[in-house]
Amino acid sequence: MSVKVGANKGKAKQLKWHQLFLLRLCALLMGLWTRTLRYRWGDDVQAMIEREHPPSIVILWHNRLFVAPEFFRRKFRERKLSALISASGDGAWLAAFIKTLGMGSVRGSRYNRGAQAVRELIEALNGGSDIAVTPDGSRGPVYDMKAGAVSVALKTGAPIVLLSLNFNGAWRLKSWDRFFIPYPFSKIDVRMERIANPSELGADDAEAAAAVLKARMDAITEDSELLG
Repeated sequence: MSVKVGANKGKAKQLKWHQLFLLRLCALLMGLWTRTLRYRWGDDVQAMIEREHPPSIVILWHNRLFVAPEFFRRKFRERKLSALISASGDGAWLAAFIKTLGMGSVRGSRYNRGAQAVRELIEALNGGSDIAVTPDGSRGPVYDMKAGAVSVALKTGAPIVLLSLNFNGAWRLKSWDRFFIPYPFSKIDVRMERIANPSELGADDAEAAAAVLKARMDAITEDSELLG
């Protein structure tokens, strides 16, 4: 999800008690589902998992969110994580869900609470938490690298981690991003790339740096339906 520094209005939507009850039930079922998945990766990703990293900005595409929390829980459970989530009603469901997993959230997008969200993301990094951003969310276009996360990286110098979770078998929803729901017991191929310092992107401008990251994310993303 992206943020536009100039946008800052309204409040983040919250769930009511009966909605929270329903969500906890769904979270239980989803947890059982995702625990059947088999994640696999190469030596390069294993080296990244084992290495100590300062608080980082993790970038992943919106349509892979179903499996991302479980991967983080398995391999980075000792690290703190806050995810940038839309301030909308739909975002309230996701924020409440990741709270059940012990993760935090920062609510905002380019349409609502943008400036405040940027400040809270920087505070989370300074407080020792990784932050996770889906740069094409929450409204798309799919696989569009908006510059919000890059702006935070350039402001803070925080490392960037590109994360792609690729599916061997999954249903696709008829949503704007063709969201992936993996088959139970299917395999997830994990690919990661780390940019230790945003200066490595060779651009001080967030839009130009985002274009570089877009090319790198495309290189590790598998989607025969949308990317060919």
